[in-house]
Amino acid sequence: MRDEGRDDEGRPRPHDEKVNKKYYVIVFDLGNTIIRFDHSISAKKIANLFKLDSKKIYDTFFDSEITRAFEKGEISPKEFYRRTSLFLGVKMPYKDFVAIWNDIFWEDKEACDLARQLKKSYKLFLLSNVNRLHFEHIEKKFDIIKIFDEIILSYLVGATKPDRLIFEDVIRRAGGDRSSLLYIDDREDLIREAISLGIDSIRFEGAAKLREVMMVKGIAV
Repeated sequence: MRDEGRDDEGRPRPHDEKVNKKYYVIVFDLGNTIIRFDHSISAKKIANLFKLDSKKIYDTFFDSEITRAFEKGEISPKEFYRRTSLFLGVKMPYKDFVAIWNDIFWEDKEACDLARQLKKSYKLFLLSNVNRLHFEHIEKKFDIIKIFDEIILSYLVGATKPDRLIFEDVIRRAGGDRSSLLYIDDREDLIREAISLGIDSIRFEGAAKLREVMMVKGIAV
């Protein structure tokens, strides 16, 4: 039986057959594209509670071996809490830690509006380096997550961008044709890696500029 959602080569079909056929799937990064975040918010809260250096907490939350292991799904949420608490020398209930850890996100309304417009004509994928606690919180809080046809998360794949493994998972889910993908991310290093794998990419520098670049590429927005 033919899958009406895919073409004869197994690629996802755009919802509107009149749009630019070069791209079948638009892949969005999550953090600081459609959902903004700032780890300094949680770092400052814990620093104030325990009279600690907020930079040390920020560095631990944003870029440390503990956080990287959590984003790859190598440790559980409670193990992350245990290791982080031990490293920082703080003692607080798990539920309080989780509440502070998660309270760092807000929606980029213009980017979300653009994604919803694109949904009318294209398949949308979400690709993110993210841990379980953050994603489950985002999924509950922001309805934008519901519009994505495929969601590829580092903690489920077991690899973080720019690891080729996670990009290859995206290509596989798109039917194997990397030329049909358009990838959007705020980080230049991740854009370069995607391009090296044959995936056309745009660096996110705000929704207005993204819309302009997409229009130049013939994308229906």
